[in-house]
Amino acid sequence: MFPFLNPNISYFAESNFREERKRFGIYQNDRLFHMAIFGKTGAGKTTLIETLVLQDIIKKRGVFLVDVHGDMSTSLLEQIPENRKKDIVFIDLSDPNLKWKYNPLRSVPYEKRSLVASHILDTLKKLWSSAWGPKMEHILRYILLSLLDQPSAHFSDIIRILQDKEYRDSCIHHLVSSELRNFWKKEFKNYKPNDLIPIYNKIGAFVAHPAVKKLLHSNTEELRLSIVMNSQKICILRIAKGFIGQDASFLLSSLFINSFASAAFSRVVIPKKDRKPFFIYLDEYPSYMTPNIGIMLSELRKFNVGLILACQHLGMIEPRLKESILGNVGTIICFRLGVHDANYFTKEFYPIFEASDFTNLSNYEIYLRLFILGKASIAFSARTLRYADIFP
Repeated sequence: MFPFLNPNISYFAESNFREERKRFGIYQNDRLFHMAIFGKTGAGKTTLIETLVLQDIIKKRGVFLVDVHGDMSTSLLEQIPENRKKDIVFIDLSDPNLKWKYNPLRSVPYEKRSLVASHILDTLKKLWSSAWGPKMEHILRYILLSLLDQPSAHFSDIIRILQDKEYRDSCIHHLVSSELRNFWKKEFKNYKPNDLIPIYNKIGAFVAHPAVKKLLHSNTEELRLSIVMNSQKICILRIAKGFIGQDASFLLSSLFINSFASAAFSRVVIPKKDRKPFFIYLDEYPSYMTPNIGIMLSELRKFNVGLILACQHLGMIEPRLKESILGNVGTIICFRLGVHDANYFTKEFYPIFEASDFTNLSNYEIYLRLFILGKASIAFSARTLRYADIFP
């Protein structure tokens, strides 16, 4: 490791203006204002993410990575040093020996339960938009809030509380709110079977998959994401779309992200100086992102948590989310882009680059606007580096 490298900087590129090669990176405090990475497939996004993740791992910072393809997690696992392997939490849904149990409804503080329920509803609404309606949302909201009040409840209990009267009555006993009790005692009996069928069908199909059922209910080794975050673990979620299906992949990814956001918000009871740095890497994030991304971008840095978002092109992002994301990230990095995105970022990086500059970038070359000591720089060009180039 070179002695001149600043330990407070995550290095990832070298400048290439007039062939002046100067290695640079981003300060840890500036990373808390988040980073968005755009670029076509094969342009270098994965290599950049690996370079940043490995530095976090070496420096004993906590990490959560969503890997939608599988190759990145395989590469990272091969490079994690021996002294950090004990901190790995690898969640691979295609692994028949997966031991972890994840419960998004477990031990949520009372003051955060409404927020957690809303985040889950946002996820379900985006996933099932064609079947969604006010009645379905109302019923699911009361179900989720009721299950969050229980000493022990699982995602599969969404179905159970509807079908099993004995279980439903036992849940009522633990409800904190009189409004929730009135829902089950007075309102619920007025619903017809047809009102509940969409919930049976959608939730039932999700929890019926053997791998999902094991992760959410059957496995024995409890995964506490607040502990993962506060003890600087390396959590990697490998999403096997071809194994569990696109809907289940979307739902699980979103649930994990929301749970990590809740874990970050729960740091409010931890003194600011004791909040360990934690970084969330979301590759191809539009395929599982929910509307609460704006809240995460504006609030997480207060709890020493930074987001790194990567995707291929702006067309993958819902228009209202696009403005929320680009308006709330400090650092924007562009690899080679298509014409539409090139026109957009020409305005974003005005007046430095033209659209043709973005479309003609070679692999690993970037244009970026870097957050430096709390302020966005003017746009400039660079070439990204592999981890081995920085730390041979």
